Amino acid sequence: MDLASAVMLADMIPTGFHGAELADIQYGDKVCVIGIGPVGLMSVAAAALRGASDLYAVGSRKICADVAREYGATEIIDYHNGDIAEQVLELTNGKGVDKVIIAGGTSEETFVEAVKMVKAGGRIGNVNYLGSGDVIIPRVEWGCGMGHKTIAGGLMYGGRLRMEKLASLITTGRLDPSKLITHKFNGFEHIEEALMLMKDKPRDLIKPVVII
Repeated sequence: MDLASAVMLADMIPTGFHGAELADIQYGDKVCVIGIGPVGLMSVAAAALRGASDLYAVGSRKICADVAREYGATEIIDYHNGDIAEQVLELTNGKGVDKVIIAGGTSEETFVEAVKMVKAGGRIGNVNYLGSGDVIIPRVEWGCGMGHKTIAGGLMYGGRLRMEKLASLITTGRLDPSKLITHKFNGFEHIEEALMLMKDKPRDLIKPVVII
């Protein structure tokens, strides 16, 4: 296995796939992935592998949108174009989606949008770390507490068996994590340069890798 692809098994792949597991995506589900950084892109790939039909990816950077389509997204939702829930509802003729994966956004706004766009009886899987603010659940869209809209969140699973199974997706060609790698460096002296890319987040960045 290519080393640069293999290093994605440490975090990007299992976290993104865990989002699809938390959302319990089934064949034919309409799915929305909020946030298409590297983790969100892996959630898109996982949702497609688990059988999602319409697969909406929320993001604005072209490089991420292009890769999201390669991983199976059928529509890109740009939050600059308005309320993302309204855009999803319009695309689904007001019905909403069956499942939502939250892989980015702010805690205050994102959960409101997710609850609005998911159908009654739907499920939201969150793998976005909420470092500040409060999670807000809109009462009416929550079905006044009677909508059976479930939110699940938690740390990704680890362990040898899980890593072996995820690795087999790469070695059999089911998953190509190299699409995440936009900047590749050779040599320990480039560590700081790669870290600064992660801090500054230029628009052409998805993930940098340093080969030692």
